[in-house]
Amino acid sequence: MAGEAARRETFRRGLRDHGPLDLKTHLPKKREGDILSLAKRPVVTMAPTTPVYDAMKIMVKEGFRRMPVAEPATKRLLGIFTATDIVDFLGGGKKFELVQRKYDGSFFKAINEPIKSLMTQDVVYVYTTSTVSQALEIMKNHKIGGLPVVDQDKRVQAILTERDMISFFAGIISGVKVVNVMSLKLVTATPSMSIYEAEKTMVEKGFRRLPILVDGKVVGMATARTILRFFGTGEVFKHLRSGTMAQVLQTSILEAATKDVYLVSPDADVGDAAEIMRQKNVGSVLVSKDEKLVGIVTERDFFKLIV
Repeated sequence: MAGEAARRETFRRGLRDHGPLDLKTHLPKKREGDILSLAKRPVVTMAPTTPVYDAMKIMVKEGFRRMPVAEPATKRLLGIFTATDIVDFLGGGKKFELVQRKYDGSFFKAINEPIKSLMTQDVVYVYTTSTVSQALEIMKNHKIGGLPVVDQDKRVQAILTERDMISFFAGIISGVKVVNVMSLKLVTATPSMSIYEAEKTMVEKGFRRLPILVDGKVVGMATARTILRFFGTGEVFKHLRSGTMAQVLQTSILEAATKDVYLVSPDADVGDAAEIMRQKNVGSVLVSKDEKLVGIVTERDFFKLIV
């Protein structure tokens, strides 16, 4: 912990040496106090009665890791449904108990469960009148990766995610080394680990990314998003219909991982790391030294130290 605190203080000193990071001075005039210039819109919402499997297909199609749940007629915010909820549901977390208890272990029946049973109802959100600085502070304090943006009647207008913030920060952060922002805590996997084991690890350890290693070298990255994409394919759905979901869950996690993994050096500039994430549309880069994995930089690692 002392080492982590020292690294963070070094980071802050680096920022002070380069002058304070004032969001307003870096935002174009049209963005000042205007969260809607960064948030995604029009936003796709789902009804609380949407079956889990339909929700998975929508999220895969739209490329979203989280989606607001709203009243169909009014678009009033009711909750949020995420890829992590699906990993929990299919991977032995607390939500998995619903499959066991209500459906006697039948995944095919369970995936028709309405998402209102799995979604987070106590949603953290911001208003359309909020500023970027306010949104960053909320995301940092609540340790969340996305914020629905609502109007004064709580009708969903947009959604702001960590990925959107990376697009913003990629152009203004520089002069600080990756080693000063990277996370040292890493949970890794091997190709011998099953999808079920990987999901259970994610839920229990609280990580949504697992680098996959073979002889110490990175061969893939399993994330909540890649697992969602895997389960959203038609081929997997055939297994669900035939009742062989257990067989699918024993598939190697490498099958549900991306092979597009990007590495940076601990001495690399954080601006370069952010730019890689922006250009490649990925949520993290791994940090490697002397061919050894030493850390990871995620979307959240940038703004948690800046606000």
